[in-house]
Amino acid sequence: MSLRLRLIVPITLGAGLMLSACSDPEPTAAEAGQVLINHIKQTMDNVRAVDVEVTDPGGRDIACGNGKYKRTYAVRASSGVGSGNPETVILMLVSALKGAGDYKLINTDVNAATQEAVNAQSHTRITVSSPAEGKITAQGETDCLPSR
Repeated sequence: MSLRLRLIVPITLGAGLMLSACSDPEPTAAEAGQVLINHIKQTMDNVRAVDVEVTDPGGRDIACGNGKYKRTYAVRASSGVGSGNPETVILMLVSALKGAGDYKLINTDVNAATQEAVNAQSHTRITVSSPAEGKITAQGETDCLPSR
């Protein structure tokens, strides 16, 4: 083996190991599901929601196909701050959601009564809405992920 080849092989192997160490492994559906629950709870805390009621407790794998699964979670509540005006509540929810995680809005229409946002890092998607004066809903799901 020439000296040149002896140097190239370890450098190539080392670079490959460094690249694989830098990428985060894909979470399981259960792990992403727990993050989803935490982000929705934090969002509700951030808007000081009251009378929070869990409408979808999640906690179970939903088959997506190809051996992958997703998790869901949803709540409804009343606005604990401000006038309760749906447009104001949506603005507060979007701000609180961004504070809970690195969420990016899908719909940039500021006047929408419903806003959907995704967090690529946590593999979660959350939809927040204010269906009536002083009312809040938040529902989310994970990407389709392995179960283990």
